[in-house]
Amino acid sequence: MGLATSYVGTMTTHQLGYLNINAAGAGEGWRGAPLFQKFGRTATTRRFDGWLSSNYHSLQVALNKPFSKGFFVKGAYTWSKAMNRADDDGWDSVTWNHPSVLSKNYGPATYDRTHIFQLGFVAELPFGRDGSGVLDTIVKDWALNGVVSAFTGPPVTIRASDASVNAPGNGHSADLVGTPDKLGGIGSESPYYDPSAWAPVTEARFGNTGRNTVRGPGWWNIDLGLFRRFPIAGATLEARFEAFNLTNTPHFNNPENWVSRPGFMTITSAQPDERQIRLGLRVSF
Repeated sequence: MGLATSYVGTMTTHQLGYLNINAAGAGEGWRGAPLFQKFGRTATTRRFDGWLSSNYHSLQVALNKPFSKGFFVKGAYTWSKAMNRADDDGWDSVTWNHPSVLSKNYGPATYDRTHIFQLGFVAELPFGRDGSGVLDTIVKDWALNGVVSAFTGPPVTIRASDASVNAPGNGHSADLVGTPDKLGGIGSESPYYDPSAWAPVTEARFGNTGRNTVRGPGWWNIDLGLFRRFPIAGATLEARFEAFNLTNTPHFNNPENWVSRPGFMTITSAQPDERQIRLGLRVSF
C-alpha cells in the first residue's frame, strides 16, 4: 500500500473576460455611465480583454493499494482553494464593473470545494470458495466494486436589489449586519443560515459583502456494483447489479440567496439524482 502527498498550485494571468465599460458608480445613475455622458448610450458595452487572473492552491493526498489477495483500493483527498474574478476563461462577465468596486469580484470560484474525498475499491467476496454444494455454487465468485465521494459545498453570493444603489451596469450584494450562523435547516420553514445576518441596501452605495462569501451544503454519495463472471463455451457472461446513489441521499442545492425574496436562506430543491438501480448482462468473447 502506498501513500503520497503533494502540493499542487496554478496561477493564471491575462485571463480573458468581459468588462462593461458603460457602468456607473453608486448613486450616479445613468449620468455616471461614461458612454451615456458622451453619446447618451444606456446599453451594456463590453470590452473583451485579458485583464483577469486566478489562482489555485491545494494539498493532495493519494492512497493506492494494488490489486492483491482479492482486494484493490485507491483513495484521494484534496484540501484546496480556487480564487478568481470570473469562472469561465473567455466568455464570462464580472458582477461589479465600475472601477471603484472591481475588487469585490475577487473571491472563491463558484466551483471551489474546500475538501474533496473519493475512494474507489474492488473486492472479490470470499463466500463459497471451497465448497461444492448448491449454496456455495450460488454465492461464490461474486465481486463488489464501488466509489465513495464526499465534498464540501459550493460558495454563493448574497444578492440584493439595485433599487437604492442606482449604479447601472453592476450587480449588487447585501449588507452583512450580524453573524452568519449556520443553522443547517432544510425546507421552507428552516433556514440554512440565520437570515437576520444580512439586510438589503437602502442607501446609494454598494453592499458590504463581496462575491461567494458563504457556502451551501456539502454532498456525500455511494455508488456500488455487484458482479459475477461465468465462462460459457469460450466466452464470458458477466451479470451485474449496480446502484447509483445507493443510500438515496438527497444532494441539496444552495439556499435562496436574494435577501429581499421570500424564503431567503431556505433550501427547497435538490439535484435530480435519486437512487437508480440497474441490472445487466454482458457477453465478452
